[in-house]
Amino acid sequence: MKLVFLFLLVVVGIVSAWSSEDYEIFKLNDKVRQVLGPEVNFYQWFNLTKGPKSTPVEIKKAYRKLSKALHPDKFSSNAARKKAEEKYAILSSVNNILRDAARKERYDYFLSKGFPKWKGTGYLYSKFRPGLVLTVVVVYILVGALHYFALKINRRQSFKRVAEYKNQIKNQAWNGSIVPPSDGSDRRLVNQENNTTFIVKNTGDVYVEDDEGSHLVDEYDINVHPTFKDTLFFKVPAKLYNLTLGKVLTPISTAVTYKKPVAKVNDEDQVEFVKKKKSKGKKMELPNGKVVYSRKK
Repeated sequence: MKLVFLFLLVVVGIVSAWSSEDYEIFKLNDKVRQVLGPEVNFYQWFNLTKGPKSTPVEIKKAYRKLSKALHPDKFSSNAARKKAEEKYAILSSVNNILRDAARKERYDYFLSKGFPKWKGTGYLYSKFRPGLVLTVVVVYILVGALHYFALKINRRQSFKRVAEYKNQIKNQAWNGSIVPPSDGSDRRLVNQENNTTFIVKNTGDVYVEDDEGSHLVDEYDINVHPTFKDTLFFKVPAKLYNLTLGKVLTPISTAVTYKKPVAKVNDEDQVEFVKKKKSKGKKMELPNGKVVYSRKK
């Protein structure tokens, strides 16, 4: 999220630095290119061969000459007069920018560094216009960072859900007690809705039974700290390599090695056990709405 915030801060900071005079220059530049051609700038239109180095006297003479040549009264046909009127309407605005030292300096800057482009809702890019390669790299970094944080959040939530559900099962199996039964026996719970059987050991371990046997329910099977190999930073280039060069050369292994930590009572990810009220009968309903029945194994 820090990368996203920094990226937005830079963009907002650059855009907010544009003044009303800058926007006037952007719009007038777009109009000139639309009427005269996509590569035409103010100096070329005024026939000023020195470009930004033209003096105020040269700019004034060029304006007067062009103003006389484009005056609509000099054209007899309607089509020619209409084109002259369109050019004549923006001629004065261009002259005002070139004759004002401060606005001319701003125009010269954008002429040298590049003008931002209109994208339907505003001028979205700064004086620096990123190319395709840089755009792809920035998007790749942002998506990779967001993917990493999404993985971390989802896995931590899954860890807590499993730990909380285990505590609910133990609470019901031990009839609301926070300690296992004194006889040292295990408890079996049957969920009548989906016919799932849970076995709660005297040690506090919870197992789920199916046709293949018993399986330990352990929140520590979930790696709450994603590695580099879990993210798109690694997966995307590794996948592309394995689909191309990896078929000829040695492929890149995408397997993630996870060393399961030893559960600790005070682990920050362990959900605190909440004591429930002792059930009066054999039929018990879990907080998630599921009904279970307890009996000795």
